[in-house]
This record gives sequence, structure tokens and C-alpha cells, in this order.
Amino acid sequence: MQSGYFSCGDVRLASGQTLHDTRLAWRMWGTLSDRADNCILVPAYYGGSTGSYAPLIGPGNVFDTDRYCVITPGLLGAGESTSPSTYGGGVFPLVDMRDNVRCQRRMLREQFGVENLPLVAGWSLGGMQALYWAAMYPQAVSRVLATCATANCWPQNKVFLEGMESILTADAGYAKGGFAAPPVASVKAFARSYCGWAYSPDFFRTHGYRELGYHTLESFLNYWEEDHLEQNAADLLAVLRTWKSSSFRHGPGDDVLDLADITARVLLLPSVNDAYFIESEVRMEAAWIAQADVWPLVTRYGHCAGAPGRFDEATVPLARAVTSLLAGESSETGTVKG
Repeated sequence: MQSGYFSCGDVRLASGQTLHDTRLAWRMWGTLSDRADNCILVPAYYGGSTGSYAPLIGPGNVFDTDRYCVITPGLLGAGESTSPSTYGGGVFPLVDMRDNVRCQRRMLREQFGVENLPLVAGWSLGGMQALYWAAMYPQAVSRVLATCATANCWPQNKVFLEGMESILTADAGYAKGGFAAPPVASVKAFARSYCGWAYSPDFFRTHGYRELGYHTLESFLNYWEEDHLEQNAADLLAVLRTWKSSSFRHGPGDDVLDLADITARVLLLPSVNDAYFIESEVRMEAAWIAQADVWPLVTRYGHCAGAPGRFDEATVPLARAVTSLLAGESSETGTVKG
């Protein structure tokens, strides 16, 4: 495995603002072919890093490094890439998904010589980015796998994010995207509230957290607190705003992207009990894409059904989806039970 940074310089953002001295973090597993035509791109998700997909990457794994080179770029704002916690250019501007994808495109072309991608895949915000890739660069993307993700931030999703944002910005030390001191109490409240959205009612009712090694609900919530306290609150806020700004349309118009521009074969894996990337909205988006199939994930894990390596039974349908896409099998629509 290799890792590094790609320097994008000063980036003119979709908002019209400039992100100065921009660096994009990346990791690479496997070997790039001489023609640079075996690259799978797997963008990071909210709260994740360039290393978060590691449980799915390796020889014979879901993303098979015996056959493919796998590159995982970090999200701008998330800590590894240029972020509020490292930014020296003043107030951190709004970065949206288009900005992330444009920087990733430059990185692939200028650093690795990659022009075309056999697959762009990801969970949650990683899946969002995959759909953006296919709409922004249709000639470069052959296949997309988006797990527990939509291209748009739909209204229910925005309501969830507004609640999370309000918890962080209510901190007495908050101003202009930053914090005078680490907002420990606010981040703990953020984490506990987020946990309730991330899993399904069945997960909690059947004590699903015990599968993860937590014997009580309180110990599980404490874990969520500790995990989020390891992240910078301003970074959490910046990427949340990136997520919230995601917007597509179906039909003519130049102001935002059109899902109908996607020519790649797209496989969408919604979780049937996801509280914010909702299955019915995944299906609405699929209807606007020429080659899109929907394979629902039937588990009790809610949004976290797609989390990399978290639940073995949910990894099986993900592996099946990757195999189906890369093998070029005929499309099918079905329910995938975890």
C-alpha cells in the first residue's frame, strides 16, 4: 500500500470562492497496469479516511488487488486532505461534491496517468461521489456501485443534517466555521444523536451492538462519543455542509448536474431501513439513469449495512455486486438479504 498527497494549488470552487494550497490525500493498493486501465476508485465517506475501506481491499477480497489497482481519495475538509483543522487561508469555504470530484480527476490524470475507470464505488458519501463522477465525466466511468447513497441530499436527509449541524453550532465557542476550544460536550451530543439515525430500530431492539463487542447500549454510545472526539469538530461541520449541498436535477438546465447524463452501468444498493438515504428516493434516482439496477439490502443495520467490513453478512451482497459489475453480467433486479 502506498499513500501520499496530490497538490491541486489554489482551487476555484463551485461556490465561487477559492480554496488555497489545496492538497488531496490518497492511498493506493495493488499495481497500476502499464496502460493505467485497471484502476478502481473508492472515495471516502463521512467520518472515514483514505484507509477506511481497507477491510474490503486486498488479494481475492471484494476489491481484488490481484486484478485491480484500488485508489481511495480523501474528502476535502475531512482532516487528511485540506481541511479547517489544517487550513491557513482564513475561513474555510464551502466545498461541494463537484469540487471533490474535480480534484480527484486531476489527481488521477496528473499523478497516475489514469483516464478511464472500470469502476467507481463507495458507501454513503463515497457512493454520492461515485454518482457525481459518472455524471460529470461520463466518458471516463464504465460502472458505478453506490451503497446506501443517493446523488441528491433529499429533504429528510437535510432535516437530519440540520439537526446535527445545530448541535455543533450551538456551542458557545463556535464562530464562522470554527471553535474557540474543542467543543467536547457538543461533539458528545452530536455522536449520541447521530447513532440513533445510523442504525435501525430493529438493530437496537435486538441488541445488535453486542455483535460489535458492546454489552450495553450505554457502552455503545460511549464508543460513538470517543470515536467522534478523535475527529476535529470544524472538519465534521465542513464535510456535513458538503453533504448537505449535494443537488442534482432530472431534466434540462445548466445550474446543476443531470442524472440522465450518466452512461455508466449503475448498481444501487440501498438499505431498506436506512433513515436518511431512503430506498424510495434511491429508486426515484434509478429511474432517471439509463442503465441502473437496484438491489435492496435487507438487514437490521440501517444505514450502517454498507459500512466497510463492519458486518460480515452485509459484505456478501457487496462482493456479489462488485463481481457482477466487473464481470459484465446482464443486469438484474432483486432483493439481497444479509
